[in-house]
Amino acid sequence: MKSKISYIIIYVLTFLSLSYASCSKDDGDTGSDPDPTPINELREVFEFKFNETSGDVTAETKTSNAFEIKGSAVNRMTGVQGSCLLFDGLSNEVEGFLPNNLMPNRNLTVSIWASPKSFPIGTAAMLALTSQGALNGVMIGINKFGQIVVKYNVNGTVSEQVTSETLERNKWNHIVVGLCPEKRYVIIYLNNVPLKTVVIASGSITWPISNIPVSIGKNTMGEKLGIFDVDYFSGGIDEIKIYAGEATQENVSNIKSSYNAPSNVSYTFDIDYSTDTNRPTFHPIPDYGWANESYGLIYQGNKYHMFYQKNDVFLGIAQQNWGHFTSTDLVNWDEQNAVLWPTEGWDNFGIWSGCSLTLNDGTPAVVYTGVDGVKAGMGIATSTDNFQTLIKNTSNPVIAKAPNAVNMDFRDPYVWKKDGKYHMVIGSGISSIGGNVVYYSSTDFNNWTYGGIAYQGQKNDGEGQFWEMPVVYEFSNGKEMLLVQKTPDATPAITTYWIGQFNNGVFTPDFEQAKKLEVVNGFLSPTVTTDVNGNITAIGIIPDEVNAQFQMEQGWANLFSVPQVWNLDANNNILISPHPNLSNLRGDATQFNALSLQNGGSNYLNNYNGRHFEMEATINTGSADQIGFVFGKTPNSEEFYKVYYDMANQEWVLDSSKSSLDTRVRRDIRKGGYTITPGTTINVRIFIDGSVLEVFIDDRAHFTGRFFPTFANATGVDLFATGGTATADVTIYNIIN
Repeated sequence: MKSKISYIIIYVLTFLSLSYASCSKDDGDTGSDPDPTPINELREVFEFKFNETSGDVTAETKTSNAFEIKGSAVNRMTGVQGSCLLFDGLSNEVEGFLPNNLMPNRNLTVSIWASPKSFPIGTAAMLALTSQGALNGVMIGINKFGQIVVKYNVNGTVSEQVTSETLERNKWNHIVVGLCPEKRYVIIYLNNVPLKTVVIASGSITWPISNIPVSIGKNTMGEKLGIFDVDYFSGGIDEIKIYAGEATQENVSNIKSSYNAPSNVSYTFDIDYSTDTNRPTFHPIPDYGWANESYGLIYQGNKYHMFYQKNDVFLGIAQQNWGHFTSTDLVNWDEQNAVLWPTEGWDNFGIWSGCSLTLNDGTPAVVYTGVDGVKAGMGIATSTDNFQTLIKNTSNPVIAKAPNAVNMDFRDPYVWKKDGKYHMVIGSGISSIGGNVVYYSSTDFNNWTYGGIAYQGQKNDGEGQFWEMPVVYEFSNGKEMLLVQKTPDATPAITTYWIGQFNNGVFTPDFEQAKKLEVVNGFLSPTVTTDVNGNITAIGIIPDEVNAQFQMEQGWANLFSVPQVWNLDANNNILISPHPNLSNLRGDATQFNALSLQNGGSNYLNNYNGRHFEMEATINTGSADQIGFVFGKTPNSEEFYKVYYDMANQEWVLDSSKSSLDTRVRRDIRKGGYTITPGTTINVRIFIDGSVLEVFIDDRAHFTGRFFPTFANATGVDLFATGGTATADVTIYNIIN
């Protein structure tokens, strides 16, 4: 939290500097250039080096003006010379003022080094020397494809130029813009190469009145999508220099040659989540931003890779990228740079879900959904560096549009290899009938043949109007699973499956009625692979289900489950258990043995408190009507989250009605049927991680929940029984992470 004193210091220093340097002009003044430098020479007027090692203030070196660094955290990284600022794309901006009597009017050259991490949804400014709304002055930024955008006012007329070429993500790019009304042109360079030259009117640049507002990392246009600003820059910005003089090729070359930009870029975010008691610590989750739909889980190059829908410039669905996690044990995950993002053409509106595989020749590859805002198609991409980067196929889309047989959405390809061919299913549906998956096949991975509808669901039987995120996977007994997420038949998305056989492009189930994967709905879009020990392993998304304002304040949205192992029993039920590697997270253990749970009793765990732990409980249900757990409890019970089994109704219940005083989060009661015989013993493993609950029952079943307390001391943990008695042995493990 910035102190009032620091704001006062910034204001006073800036005021004194501007007052000393500035001679007021009227808005729209196009008077003579204040700099007498010959046009073919450059004189440095302003400079931002960003070499401060700490604090939330940076200085312009020529005037010593102080500029405030705004945002959820101040992040720094290695720049082209020393350190630089790292902008998160959601909140970071540098703000201040420069005197306009020192700013060139007729011959302006601006040099910027930038390393985009993600491209914006709107137009993000690297440097805006403009009034609010960008009516006067000059703005240099990038659009959603990474193309350079230059907006300027000459003689009172606003113009804009956009390059065809794009900045390279995760690399240092040198951008130079020359605005020369005296010679009637604007020129844009990228890495010493002139990209665009445009003839403009003779005259002068129109600057804002007196002192020029400066914004680094955010546009002043005020672009929004919903409640979110979408004009923030994501990535590194360094060494901004403003010159009087002409941006000739020689001058631009001289500027660039004075730097030795590092070839590798590393983004390190220093976001302080220490007061965010709801944020998970041992579940896979990006540093910040929005995540959705896990897919493409695969073991390649001695690592597990998992991909997901990613957006770190907007907390929602817009211009999605493919995020990338890696792990050596499926438990501890490292976030990598995004590997796919929209480009101009058929996938310009977003890169949606897909899958990964290893081709017959050993090449790592992916298949993905690309959308253009009207229709979806399927594209492929390959990697030469174990999925650290992906190269889109020049023949994309390999499937241009949905077949005529379907009329719902068309997305989320899943590909597997069998019998010398590549097989693909894609989620879709027929509005009057229900969801389905369509089938394609290929012998070379590039040319795909449509084979019809592989399996058709019936919405009148509750199977949904559209199916997304399909998975086909073979168990050790030769049986195959078709798993889909049914939606949107006026009910929440739900993950269901059939067991059967896939032959000649047609899936034949062993039973007609789909089975629910989860006891209580909340775990979605699982991605499946076989680990190095032969375990069929799955990880899925656990959504927040909170409103946009709450997400914006958090700075993050959604996360992924801990890994689970799937087996198939004799009745074609998928049995779900925690992955063995989760035991690696266990730290010190606290045991509570031979607990006797009485009707209405409490404090069985001796005032145990925690928000990040694993609990293992063996419970004899005895004569109790209800038996369960309390998490996130405040000392005076203002907030608490109840998870219990209701014997009479044979169902698990997640009661979050009292879990939070914040009305913007989910506070409902969810239930799911599950059979337990009264008086028998059950074994339960529970993972609590901030706002996340995961429950595994008897190595057979699984469900998840979310709770978002407002009190920092909402950490109480307990057991309870009603309507009778029960017994329990409980072990709680601290998490090593």
